[in-house]
Amino acid sequence: MAHNPISVVAEAKIPSYQKIIDENGIKVYQSVLINYFQYQVQKQEYITVIDTRKAAIKHLTGNITETNERKVSKKLLSNFWQDALTRNTASHKVVAMVNGAFFSTNDNPTGIAFGLKTDNNLITYGYAIGKEYPGQIRAFAFRPFLGIARIQNYTKQLFSHFPEVLGALHPLADKSSQKYLPRTFIGVSDLDNNGTQESVVLYSSNYARQIDAIKVLRDFRCRTIAMLDGGGSTGLIVNGQSLISTNRPIPHAIAVYAVTNSSPK
Repeated sequence: MAHNPISVVAEAKIPSYQKIIDENGIKVYQSVLINYFQYQVQKQEYITVIDTRKAAIKHLTGNITETNERKVSKKLLSNFWQDALTRNTASHKVVAMVNGAFFSTNDNPTGIAFGLKTDNNLITYGYAIGKEYPGQIRAFAFRPFLGIARIQNYTKQLFSHFPEVLGALHPLADKSSQKYLPRTFIGVSDLDNNGTQESVVLYSSNYARQIDAIKVLRDFRCRTIAMLDGGGSTGLIVNGQSLISTNRPIPHAIAVYAVTNSSPK
């Protein structure tokens, strides 16, 4: 299937979305088509676009148990937000946060289903590798401030090549795919059309099918997409305000920091 040419643009311009945040490499868009009154649901849908050359993405976890099978304690997304605030500096300010990794809701501490590496520290390759969703496991990997982000098939070698890796699922892996549920997805995009995928795009909604999330990320020019944990785990906090709320404790969150210079701290 042929792709239409993509012109060089400074930012996505999609009529059904309005930009509500624009801070140093981070843009947050809100859907203006949010009311599904026929279902008595007010749909919430947000897109967070991160230029990895200018903004910082940080994996945050609960306490990690140092055993043969490393597990992670859970906490509320609002608690992760407080943790992120403690990392603020004169040049780094947390702007947005979403939930991330798949995990076992029955265990606390819990394993991470499809792997996690952060700050060049391998947490786990994932307890579900070889057991769940064969052929449908993906990995989101990036190099901070170098403008390099990828979503590709899961391999252990990827964990050797990137300092930041998060396991995920193929966007069409069946997680109640046709039901309208809270969803968290991630995509990567070459918004400046220079041949390198520098932008990370996070999709957060309280009421969507998998195909809805995929379509929106395609609208934001994402060529590769993966599914993060959804359902009751889905949450989004922007500048301290909970835009999509969750009361489920989770082991991992993705924090996005606006950076006033390009030098990592």
